[in-house]
Amino acid sequence: MPATRSREWTRAALPATAALALGLAAACGGDPAGVEPGDAMRVEIRGLAPIDPADGVYELWARDRGGVPHSLGRVPAGADFDPLVLEFRVPASGARGLDLTLEPPGDEDERPSRYRIMSGRFEGTRAELSIEGSVTDGRPFVREPGHHSLFTSSNNVAEGYPSAENAGLWLFSIYVNLNEHGSREVHLVPLDPAWLYEGWIVHRPGTAEEVWISYGKYRPDLYGLLTSRDNTGSGPFSGDEDFRNGGVEDVPGDEWTTNIFDLEIPGGLELPLALDAVDPGTGQALWYHVITVEPAFDEPEPLLQERPFVIRPYRNPIGEGRASDPRRIIYQDNDPVGLAAPAG
Repeated sequence: MPATRSREWTRAALPATAALALGLAAACGGDPAGVEPGDAMRVEIRGLAPIDPADGVYELWARDRGGVPHSLGRVPAGADFDPLVLEFRVPASGARGLDLTLEPPGDEDERPSRYRIMSGRFEGTRAELSIEGSVTDGRPFVREPGHHSLFTSSNNVAEGYPSAENAGLWLFSIYVNLNEHGSREVHLVPLDPAWLYEGWIVHRPGTAEEVWISYGKYRPDLYGLLTSRDNTGSGPFSGDEDFRNGGVEDVPGDEWTTNIFDLEIPGGLELPLALDAVDPGTGQALWYHVITVEPAFDEPEPLLQERPFVIRPYRNPIGEGRASDPRRIIYQDNDPVGLAAPAG
């Protein structure tokens, strides 16, 4: 059966509420899940941030007893996300569950995209929405994923070792027994095929000088280990002419030592980067390492034009220390969560 969707809004956006409209026609009786057709409902979502329209739009869907999705409307521009509150009425065909999707730019069809962000099933009159089973393969994000190291290999032949070792970041630990899972590689939960991970170094986050630099997109293997390189290899600033396929590392990461392609360096920064730099006044790290979750349609983003999506489960300061000192990747415990319940 085709999905149905109404694009009209029953109410204007309120200070803390985006009201979602229904214009759905299907005859049906009561729903054993506990919600009845026409019931006024309210969904409160925390941990989600607004997105640029150039990156798509959020849309809420109800799944009826037959699993057919029905649009409850798109989240309007300017909606308050602290928290995001959506109001709707249960469609005439009932509701067994809810999905929040990311609809890609230009997507105007009448079906939900495959980019599900959150889902939940009604238990009685309430439904808890989670990214587990939508973004992930059904499991939560790994709370102790492992460590990354600062290291450069592309310049060792020409300059010897050590040489600007603090200008490269790779997702492995030089110590086998340091990670909780017992291997050098980073351990991440596999994602739904619609999503993938992306790694970043971030200069002065939260300031006017903030700069995000991607080191590539990647997926873990079947065991959740990062045992292959990302889609940028050693990176365009590594000095490797064939940087996507060259280099010696078989884990995600990049190096920022030289500019053989005469590219514009993000933020006007100078190479080689010093990823272990700190503010001389406060001692706080100037660089952070971040892992985001990205929609798969972003995989072919142009080099050096990447933009981070709003799901950001891992973040850690790099800071002082020897380049070889493993830096722990820190789970932020900031996953988006939602609760649907009767309004009023």
